[in-house]
Amino acid sequence: MLFRSNEKMQENIEEIRKGLIYFQSKNYVKAEKIFLNLIRTNPTNQKIYGYLIPILIEQKKFENALKFSERFYNINKKNELGLIYLGIINYKLNRISKALEFFEKSLIINPNNVDALVNIGVTYRKLGDIERAQSYLEKSLKLNNNKPIVFYNLGLIYEDEGDFNKAIELYKKSISLNNKDYDSIHALSLCQLTMQNFKEGLKNYEFRWNKKNFEKYRHANIPKLISVNSISGKKILVWYEQGLGDTIQFSRYIGLLTDLGAKVTFEVQKPLLSFLKRQLNCNVIGEGSIEKFDYQCPLMTLPNLFDFNLKNVPSIKKYFVSDVQKLYFWRNKLKLSENKKNIGIAISGNPNQINENRRKIALEYFLPLTRNFRLFIIQKSLYENDEKTLMKSKDIVFLGGESDWNDFEDTSAIVQNMDCIVSICTSLIHLSSSMNKESYLLLSKQADWRWSSDKLETPIWYDKTVIIRQNKTNNWEDVILKLQDELN
Repeated sequence: MLFRSNEKMQENIEEIRKGLIYFQSKNYVKAEKIFLNLIRTNPTNQKIYGYLIPILIEQKKFENALKFSERFYNINKKNELGLIYLGIINYKLNRISKALEFFEKSLIINPNNVDALVNIGVTYRKLGDIERAQSYLEKSLKLNNNKPIVFYNLGLIYEDEGDFNKAIELYKKSISLNNKDYDSIHALSLCQLTMQNFKEGLKNYEFRWNKKNFEKYRHANIPKLISVNSISGKKILVWYEQGLGDTIQFSRYIGLLTDLGAKVTFEVQKPLLSFLKRQLNCNVIGEGSIEKFDYQCPLMTLPNLFDFNLKNVPSIKKYFVSDVQKLYFWRNKLKLSENKKNIGIAISGNPNQINENRRKIALEYFLPLTRNFRLFIIQKSLYENDEKTLMKSKDIVFLGGESDWNDFEDTSAIVQNMDCIVSICTSLIHLSSSMNKESYLLLSKQADWRWSSDKLETPIWYDKTVIIRQNKTNNWEDVILKLQDELN
């Protein structure tokens, strides 16, 4: 009997070893299968739960991970790891308060649990409590100063506060501990670009494809474009990446390729397809081309290939135009004011965008403008508080529910019908600016790298766009007052 028991134990060890190999090689499906089988035969073995749960989290099987984490914790109520997993999963499910509760429970069991301290710090940063976030992260450093994730998150805090030099120092420390910490390399690149160290920043930006949860590099069978030398006559597929605004803003690089004699096909998002087909001097397609190409290049790599800097920001050679029929269709539909100027606005964007909380502006701030202007909100959805504010004025029109608004042919026609556009950094400002419409960009103090640090000269991407930037973090009142002065 003892011999058979040892045999079974050895069998389990072999299966665990095999499962861990699958996990390390990111073959999560096979790893999950092995550890699920092991748990069926060893339902109280805490180690196996400790292997299975991260595999489920990696696959975003959060409800399953939650179920096994609860089982894991119930086996031993003093199990700090079980509580931390429960916290991590609730954080992933955006149940932030619940996540914090589990992390703090694990800290009660062990006040020196570094993982608990780090996770509490990360959670407080998510909640916007920067002081507490920094306090917990720094406390974790005193216990263990070899965790890259701590330096990474402290870097994010300093970056949010506009101390880019300190953020860069912290990201570099993280990378020195783990040269494959691609989150830190990506964050470092954005800080370098913001501080106008374009050479190093663009070089490091190319590591974005290795970043966890980043979109994947497409078209594996087409050679990558690594130089713009000797491309005359070459067939090049340039494909969009990231947001609609990025596609509009950086589409100007297509002209630089065609000027060098390249035969360019530009793969764009569906909402932009019809519109950009009319604007660009190249073949514009949607996804799924079966054509043969000499090279491929993601759109945001082109600034690196053309050695982007402040002095060579590509100009827009031909401004975008709306379709005439669409223009008159929307002119009849919009019910434009005859007594007030009509202004198109965008106040928020994709809620999943990493800097959405920093860039969005509550609609409440725009109410004073309705004394002199009629406002049209040109975006598909609103936050709940903004929906309530919408009821306070008949001179604010939300276009998100318009069934006739299908794509950027419609958006451009709406823009053309406005007297001017006022927007945060979303696709709307890039569209209106590319149409040479009078536009006002409202920027947070710490903004996207393409606008640089507020302490440096701003790259001139658009001829007629006025940038109004916060002087102080979270202070939109002064921005709106300055906007009113500009509009009047």
